[in-house]
Amino acid sequence: MGFHNTTPELKFVCRRNLVLSINIDKNTEKDLQLSVEEAGKLLAEEKLEIVDFSSLVDVSTDPGHYVIFLEISGEPSEEVLRECCNCLDRSFVDPGYVGSRKVKAIGPLELRVVWRGTFQKILEHYLGLGTVVSQFKTPRCVGPMNSKVQQILCNNVAKTYFSTAFWVNICKLRFGNCFII
Repeated sequence: MGFHNTTPELKFVCRRNLVLSINIDKNTEKDLQLSVEEAGKLLAEEKLEIVDFSSLVDVSTDPGHYVIFLEISGEPSEEVLRECCNCLDRSFVDPGYVGSRKVKAIGPLELRVVWRGTFQKILEHYLGLGTVVSQFKTPRCVGPMNSKVQQILCNNVAKTYFSTAFWVNICKLRFGNCFII
């Protein structure tokens, strides 16, 4: 990064040991970041941007699936949000994830678009627990032990989308061709 006067400038890349995993898949915070950046490119074409994001693994369904929460500036069209959802799903390139998605061992990725100010509520929650604002980093993967943050995210969902990114591949594997009516 360089130096500011004589002090080295550091760039925070990701937290160590953060992993989204359901089956044999192992996606790190860096993988999540890259996936969100790809979806952000679609939004940028519409002059929109991702304000903040988080994720969780939902194993309350069978099969379990990833849930990505995005706070977006502005109002993207339904079509753009559906494509963002598919883009997020396709951007996870871990072989365990891709293989598990193709054979339905992991369910379709779920995109939940949250209302503006949702991540501010998360910050306020942590400040109430004594976190110093300069030390706060949005949790990128919300685990089951963090029920309050899960509650804030889930209570502020404006729209929900499920990926269809692997649907054609699943049809080809099972039926040779797929005709969607």
